[in-house]
Formats: sequence, C-alpha cells, structure tokens
Amino acid sequence: MTFMLVLMLALVVPFIATEQTHAANGFYVSGNNLKDANGNNFVIRGVNNAHAWFDTQAYDALSTISSKKANAVRIVWTTSGSASRLQQIIDRCKQLGMVAIVELHDATGSNSATALNNMASYFASSAVKTILTSNEKYVLVNIANEWGDGNLADTAWRDAYKTAISTIRNAGIHNTIIVDASGWGQNSSPIKAYGNALLTHDPDHNVMFSIHMYGSWNDSSRIGTELQAIKNLGLAVMVGEFGYNYNNGNNNLGSQVNAQEVMNQSQAKGIGYMAWSWTGNDSANSWLDMTTSDWQTLTTWGNLVINGTNGIGATSTKASVFNSSSSSTLYDFEGGNAQGWTASNVAGGPWSVTEWAASGSSSLKADVTLGGGQFYLQYAGANNFSGKSSVSVKVKHAAWGSFGSGLQAKLFIKTGSAYTWYDSGTVNINSSGASTISLSLSGVANLGDVREVGVQFISPTNSSGSTSVYVDSVVLQ
Repeated sequence: MTFMLVLMLALVVPFIATEQTHAANGFYVSGNNLKDANGNNFVIRGVNNAHAWFDTQAYDALSTISSKKANAVRIVWTTSGSASRLQQIIDRCKQLGMVAIVELHDATGSNSATALNNMASYFASSAVKTILTSNEKYVLVNIANEWGDGNLADTAWRDAYKTAISTIRNAGIHNTIIVDASGWGQNSSPIKAYGNALLTHDPDHNVMFSIHMYGSWNDSSRIGTELQAIKNLGLAVMVGEFGYNYNNGNNNLGSQVNAQEVMNQSQAKGIGYMAWSWTGNDSANSWLDMTTSDWQTLTTWGNLVINGTNGIGATSTKASVFNSSSSSTLYDFEGGNAQGWTASNVAGGPWSVTEWAASGSSSLKADVTLGGGQFYLQYAGANNFSGKSSVSVKVKHAAWGSFGSGLQAKLFIKTGSAYTWYDSGTVNINSSGASTISLSLSGVANLGDVREVGVQFISPTNSSGSTSVYVDSVVLQ
C-alpha cells in the first residue's frame, strides 16, 4: 500500500508542476493543448509572412491571408524592426481575426546562447513589452527562429532557452512562448529530452514547442510518430514551418517532405501548422512561395496548403476571442498607412492623414475636382465576409469647394470571379461630420470571395472647384 502510494505520487507530481500558475489573461498551455483567453482550444492554421524584408507588401497581404481562412500568421521579424511598426502589424492581424506569432530571425542557425538571449531581450525591451502585455489575448512569442544548428547539444539548447525564458518572464511578460527545435528547427530530440524541463522552468508553465519540416523529415512515417511521441510527454507542439517534395528532392533543402501527410497528421492529432511561406523567397527558395509576385495569386504549393485535403480552408477555426458576432474594423488607416487602398479619377492621393478621423487619429484622404465627376477610393484585394451581416464606412468631404446640390457617396463591394457589384445606394454627405454608410450583406453571393471594397463619390453637375474626400472606419459586422 505504501509502495503504491509513493508510486502514484511519483507519477502525479511532475504533472502538477507544469500546471499554469499565471492567471489566464491570454493564451495558455494546458497539457497538449493551446487554449485562448476564453479557455477554448486553439489549433493554429496559418502561414509565415516576411514582414522583415517586405514591409509594405507583407502588411498589405494580411487581408488576403485572412481571406484564405488562416487563423494565425507567423510574423517574420528582426530586432531592427521598430516597436511602432510591430504594433501596426499586430493591430491589423487583430482587425482581421488572426493571431500574431512574432518570431525573430536574427539568430537563425546560431549556437550562441548570448545571441539567443539577445532575442529575448528585444521582447523584454520597454516598448515591445508594452505591446506584448497589452495583447496577451492575441500574440504569441516565438523567441527565435531556428536557433541552434545540427551540431548543438540538446543540453546546450535546454540551458540557453532556460535563460531566454527567464529574461522574458522577469520582464513581466506572460504571453505564451514558442520554442523552436534545434537543428535549424528540425531536430525533435531536445524537445523530447528536455521539453518538460523548460515547461517546468517557466514560472507560468506556458511554453509550447515548434518543429520545422524540410529535408530531415523526408521519411513520412516519422511525421506522425514523432508528433505523437511529443504529445505523449504531455507537451504542446506545432509544425511552425514545412515544405514539400519539390523536384523529387532536387532542391536546395533536399526536401521530399510529404506535405499532405503533415496536414493529415496535424489534423488527426489536433496540432497546429504553418506553411513556409506566403511569398518573397530568394531564387533558391522560390519553390516555397505560396503566391506569385502579386502576393495574392496562389501557386500550386499555396493551393495545396489552402485548398487541399486538411488544408487551411477546410480545417481552420478562428480563436474564440475573435467573436464572429461582434464587429471588427477592417481598415482604420492609422499610423500613416493607406493599408493598400488606391484611388481612381482623383487629383491626388490617397493618403493617410490626421486632419480628420471618425475614430482614432487618422483617415484616408484624396483630393478631387468637382463638376459632375465620380471618384473612387477602394481596396482591390481579397477579403472574406463569410458569416457577416453588414459592412459600413464613415465618410465626409472638406469644407472648401462649391457643392451645388450636394455630394453623394455609396459603399460597394465586388465578389467572385465575375467581380459582381453590390452597393449601399447613394447617401448624401457633408463637411460638418461623418456620414455612416452601411451595406447589408444579406443576399450577397460569394461572401467568402470578396475581391474589392470601396467608396464611390458622386459630384453633381452644378458643383465646381476642388475639395477633399475622407474615408475612415471600414467595419465588418
């Protein structure tokens, strides 16, 4: 009896040690599962996006990524990235209902513990810490991309990450931490040997692990068995990057990975995955581009990940913190960014300006010439309005100019491959305050394939001179 009691305690105590101790204000690890702030399981389905190297293109692509039903995006970032820009990217992800996973690429392949801790110190810096602590519900911290090459000892991986985790937690940051495997992200050995040691070391017990699958994972049978082995240890794991069998393995990474098996096993085991990468790879890695150079059109690789069996489109569910019944701001034009919007038949613009805003501090502005013309401000990119009931926008015009019988505006969207037009009907607008224009989505076809959203301004023939028009707060409900 005494022996059995001791044995039972020996089995139970290690699991007691890894229960989360910090109050769940954001994501947290519970056994094999990542849970959101509402206590619901969250299974990552997303892509890697190269913000560090293609700032504007990657930012503008976020709406397209969201339209493909990704519920998360891995933000490729570096320590030279500004906190203010990181804040804008995270805000945009939140608007689109995607969890932001921020990773630092500076120490890729390094075996220097100092280099790894420098990554942790970036997250712990005052400006970045403020962003993370105010977004525990929406942001995960992937300390360093692929720190540790194939020669790094598992114990060195363990010890360096203990220090890095302490640096982050001692700064008062409680976001879920993601730790990449060594061996350029591909070695599962240290996770199996010391994953629980890192989880126990973290005072929040809020660490999950990430494996990248390229040439070291050409044996398809290992995909399911290794992921299951990590789960059997009571750890939360994800596939943070993966490629596919390009040119029968005759590629720079020697990759013959069975990507379909990665998605199948991840779905069967409730494990998250993120494909590499949306686009922007160099010539040697261009076979891994999920879209063409327009950042929108899917390649064969992208189509497999998005539309294939157990792909993102079929298996992704948004985190419950993004309540589908509530409103979400699609475009707010904050931070001097036009957010991919363009203009037609205008005299100048569009620009993000601070001279007027319906909310926040900025809006989108264009200069126009009056006298019977029509002017357009629009976003010509992909959006997914599935399950939503309406979209609205706030507009106004400047006080200068002669307006005759008055300016009007209508909110429009175009859906499907035929770019079918739907609009709100015309609304009179003025210079004294914002006019809200709403478009009901009831009866609109192809809501999952919105190709364009915009505002059409109409000037009467008895108007003259020039003025400016403003757009702000494009909200989906």
